[in-house]
Amino acid sequence: MNNTLYKRWHSVLCMAVCALLCCVNATAQTDFNDGKSFKEILSMSAEQGKPVFIDCYTSWCGPCKAMARDVFPQKEAGEYFNTKFVCWKVDMEKGEGPDLAKKYDVAAYPTFLILNSDGSLRATHVGSAPLNKFIPAIDKLLNDEKGLPWYQKQFKEGNRDKAFLNEYIELMDNKYLRNEKKRVVETLFEGKTAAQIVADEESYRLFLGTDFTPDDQLFLDVYRLRSTVLSNYDEKSATALDDAWRRGARESIEFEGREFKSFDMDKFQAYKKKMKEYNVVGIDHIEDVTLVAVANYRKDYATLAKYLEKDIKTGGAVWTNTRDMLPLLQGMADNCGQDKKMRKVVTRAAKFRIDLLKKMDVNSKEPQRQVTVGGVKMTASEFLSNNFQKIIDKLK
Repeated sequence: MNNTLYKRWHSVLCMAVCALLCCVNATAQTDFNDGKSFKEILSMSAEQGKPVFIDCYTSWCGPCKAMARDVFPQKEAGEYFNTKFVCWKVDMEKGEGPDLAKKYDVAAYPTFLILNSDGSLRATHVGSAPLNKFIPAIDKLLNDEKGLPWYQKQFKEGNRDKAFLNEYIELMDNKYLRNEKKRVVETLFEGKTAAQIVADEESYRLFLGTDFTPDDQLFLDVYRLRSTVLSNYDEKSATALDDAWRRGARESIEFEGREFKSFDMDKFQAYKKKMKEYNVVGIDHIEDVTLVAVANYRKDYATLAKYLEKDIKTGGAVWTNTRDMLPLLQGMADNCGQDKKMRKVVTRAAKFRIDLLKKMDVNSKEPQRQVTVGGVKMTASEFLSNNFQKIIDKLK
């Protein structure tokens, strides 16, 4: 064989080997059809006669990254998922993700959806798992006749058996299907007044366990009966209503993914007016924690310093949870530079929290939770106090 022919043969052979290796690699791991749109994925599903498997992830989700790194690249994963499904993955905070999250009620990550080729939901799996547990879990969903669609169909056809409803609600809780659960509970509450819901303990517990907010008229009607709730049940049952107002206030803070975008002061002022109309407990505190959150997102340390002063004067009324103070003070200590006034207020706030923790320890009747740090066991209060002291030492 002359030299020219040998080179040509060698080149062709290399290309063939590379093509073969690429083919092997393509089937050795899960093929998520990168670059395809949701519409294209559904079309592929119809053409191939296979359901769709969607990996719903976010960029900040640790378990999502673990699945992408450790599970889906495995040969066994590729053999299973590529054979049974048209696979796709989507960042739920970008592109088509937010709309799909709303459409399929995705509220936890990672969530894995199994869809029919028409886009209808067949099954949902929430959470990561090693491959030897993940494949059986997905296979069970794929072959389970009594899955989510079965419960949806039964409910739509009027099944209101108590055992069935308990199973359906538990399924929705396990799958984090908050919007679907809310629609189901709203249907169950049709014809019931707020007073009837509050009077019946089972109904009220179901109400509290559902994502009702101050945007819902039913929530507002129940909140007007807060005093009745307090007398019928316990303080936690009433403060759960107050917590919903606190969470609602944060709707004035806008995000892009997890990144702070802006704060709508007009929206917040309208919300305050609504809180006053319904005599919400702790309006001033709700305003404080909301504006503190905004200042923190903006890294507005001057405003945060003012709230630290207020917290000290009010005996810890601004930050009711000492744990929330630690990262805030650490961040301020790292960024206050040579600003003497800022250094003093951060130091005072850290000392105040140490004193507060000591008082809480003295007055507490419950045994403290133990934590292990660097092989050393200590109480949660000791852990926090040690870290507050580190901040003080740093600013000396």
